[in-house]
Amino acid sequence: MLIVRGRRAVAVLLAAVLVACSAASAPRLPLVPVEWRTAWSVPTDAGAGESPFDTPRTAVSEHAVAVATRHGAVRIHDPRTGRLLRSVPAGPSLTGVWIAADTLVVSRGTPDVAEHTLHAHDLTTGAALWRRTVTVSHRRPWADGPGTYRGSRIMVTERGIVVFERPAEPFDLQALELRTGAATARMSHPPGCHLRGAATARSVTLLSLCAGDDPRLASMDPRTLRQEWTRPLPSSSPPAEDTAMDVTANAAGHVHASVGDDHFYAGADGRLLPTAPEAAPVTTPGRWVPPLFAGSYSAAADHARALPGGQWPLAAYLFSVDSGTGRLAGLPLDLPYDRVSLVGSIPGMAFVLGGDGRITAYKLVHGLSRGPTRFGGVPASAWPDACALLTGRDLSVLADGYRPVPRADGSTAGTARTKPAKCDWIPPTDDGVVVSLSVEWVSSSYAGARQLFTAEVGAVKEANAFDPTTESPGFLSYTVAETNGFYGTTLINVGPVIVRLSSLSREAVRLVSPTLQRRLLARYRPGVRAPGPAHASGWNHPTDAVVHAEPVVVDGVVYATSGDGTVSALDAATGTLRWRFRTGGSLLFDHVVADGTVFAANTSGRLVALDAATGRMRWSRRIDAMSDLVSAAGRLYVWTRKTPLSMRAEVVALNAASGTRLWSFRPEGDVLNPDPVLAGEVVHVGSDHGTVYALDAASGVGKWRFQAGGKHDHTHLAKARGVVHAATTDGRVHALRGSSGKVRWSSRIGAPVGFRPVVAGGTVYLGDKKGTTYALDAGSGTRLWTFPTEGGKAGYKWTAAVASGLVYTSGVDSRLYALDAATGTARWSFPLGKGPVSGPVVADGTVHVGHNEGTLHALDAATGTVRWSVRTGGTIEPRPVVAGGFVYVGSANGNLYALPAANG
Repeated sequence: MLIVRGRRAVAVLLAAVLVACSAASAPRLPLVPVEWRTAWSVPTDAGAGESPFDTPRTAVSEHAVAVATRHGAVRIHDPRTGRLLRSVPAGPSLTGVWIAADTLVVSRGTPDVAEHTLHAHDLTTGAALWRRTVTVSHRRPWADGPGTYRGSRIMVTERGIVVFERPAEPFDLQALELRTGAATARMSHPPGCHLRGAATARSVTLLSLCAGDDPRLASMDPRTLRQEWTRPLPSSSPPAEDTAMDVTANAAGHVHASVGDDHFYAGADGRLLPTAPEAAPVTTPGRWVPPLFAGSYSAAADHARALPGGQWPLAAYLFSVDSGTGRLAGLPLDLPYDRVSLVGSIPGMAFVLGGDGRITAYKLVHGLSRGPTRFGGVPASAWPDACALLTGRDLSVLADGYRPVPRADGSTAGTARTKPAKCDWIPPTDDGVVVSLSVEWVSSSYAGARQLFTAEVGAVKEANAFDPTTESPGFLSYTVAETNGFYGTTLINVGPVIVRLSSLSREAVRLVSPTLQRRLLARYRPGVRAPGPAHASGWNHPTDAVVHAEPVVVDGVVYATSGDGTVSALDAATGTLRWRFRTGGSLLFDHVVADGTVFAANTSGRLVALDAATGRMRWSRRIDAMSDLVSAAGRLYVWTRKTPLSMRAEVVALNAASGTRLWSFRPEGDVLNPDPVLAGEVVHVGSDHGTVYALDAASGVGKWRFQAGGKHDHTHLAKARGVVHAATTDGRVHALRGSSGKVRWSSRIGAPVGFRPVVAGGTVYLGDKKGTTYALDAGSGTRLWTFPTEGGKAGYKWTAAVASGLVYTSGVDSRLYALDAATGTARWSFPLGKGPVSGPVVADGTVHVGHNEGTLHALDAATGTVRWSVRTGGTIEPRPVVAGGFVYVGSANGNLYALPAANG
């Protein structure tokens, strides 16, 4: 037995030795780049975008990463670890930062002033080396000759600094020595050329398109400004003067140039590389240069589409080029493709600025080739069939008979495409809506998918109106506005997968999205239930476009319109839909409800009268409405044009019961933006040439007219107690007796009035476009007080609400003010977001006001204390309406909200 055991032991040992020898003698599989892995990340606070002359606020080298701050300081980080090494103290406004060799160069100045100061610092110690003033004109390219230059106006390299002093002809260039700042050369570039520039570590690359010549790529010595090499770029078609051009370069000197639809890649010596149309996997890593640019896979593979969502998949890629073949290779990041820009790269690392304002360092990880993969190193088998994620039964909530049709996803032959990543569900009839599903990404990990989803959600919320009422972890619905209309979309993340569901009908998306989420959970996380959205009080009603008009509440019913042309009647307490009517055109103007009838006018030239109880159409007329509707004493009034592009306009009066045209009135001259008429026994009409007209309500015959302003002044009207108050854009204000036009008083405020007056409590309140509120005595026109605000708020609109001795109004400084009605003294103020304000509306001791960023605030009218605030998810355009214990307000995300007035 001992001998047998010994022989077995020897045999086992021998086998082990043979296996080891065989393994040692077997060829080793090559390691290739397989992923970009996050190394570190730091926030930037210098603000988004580039300075007016396109200079960077971050810089990268093998020795340091420099990040500018909004206070003018520069933070220096270790490129491998992100550790803060030192800081350059704050100074005057910082307009650019660069690193070359062992030198940090900083530009300081005022963006709209030509002279800027360059400061150079030793990168190791931070010690100042030199300071020099340079000229960098901010004049726009179209202000001078035909040639233009676009690109960084200051380019810093190890061999010197090049300054483009002007963005238009004549192109004056100056060269400076890096360590001393001494001038080493000057030159003027030949005229008649469009130029783009980029810097490598040791040279400056210029892409030029000159009259009568092919595009050319050239390298310039940054010390002498002499040309080192030049190469013509063979275009597939003759480029036009306005052909899009761009050039990027990495520190090693590799260049990517684009002229129109043509793309070119060049080595550091200017040798043009052969190009291949498709992106390829990395198989010979030694030939792949550091990343040249960041973008979408489909764009790099020449599959970008002009339609929304044409670029695919979701993840951004860092693209390199094979120096032997010119083929592209890319590896994905955990960020969306439209939210990244490549700041720079060093061997084995890349530095990316994300849409969240953070600089992230990525380390290139090598490993064994993962074989045939789809995107991001995930096997093609891991990508689900987009058409199998839903069934026809799932779509039956819309209609029976939906069928799936696979759609091309923009992938190429090298991606091992086996199953469609996009699918259109086609309705059974032509009047149905298509529902599109796209598998946006499949990550190698749950965490990677979650990070990409979170970044995309941030981008979506910045660019689009979203629906907070359905938002939950891994689930976001939003509305996209395009030139040809709106469409609804839901982005869903479950496990490693991110999908997007879209349709022209937000209602369809809202109905189908929860089912899609449940099916994904059953597939990737069985047993896990879908997390629900946060509980919201009140109710909301989704429409398929922006809600532009104020809802009207009558007898327990809310009548609302939306930009998709739909009139809806909803139960005021529950939001239950009573009826819906599609007018066939967008509804932008306020509708009215009177005598059991809803009147609405769309932008396609149709005015309808609908039974308020049933939604049945009573009558319809062809009218090109251009103002809110006004109803009084059985008549309907509206401004119209004969054609949408006509500058002439007229007021039309219709019989509200039959739609019969009663009369029309056309004021003298052009009318661009008419205000709704003031209706009663006498109809008062303003104009764009300073005239106020008074018309008989029954016949339209003129009763009197008054020249309130100059021949080019818009006239704003308000009426109270039989007196018409007319304010014009030249600052004149008049009080006229409504029946006779007799002048009671006239006054001037010394500033152009840009909005309708508000009359309350014996006072006339007016606002100008600069944010100043004026108070005049309604009996005499005497100025009582003035309250100015300062700022530059875009889209500012003045309005005011008066209650309990206070005037509530917003200023151009983005604040809501409560002013003492007697003295104009500010009692309190509240900060609002940027853009126009909706409201204020005062009811039951509460001020309701919405702002452009989508939040509706309810403030204590006496103190300004916040009682509640609600995010609507989109811009609030119409004023809130308070009725029956609810606050009703429409949003740009297509939702109509009913919020309890007591607590939101």
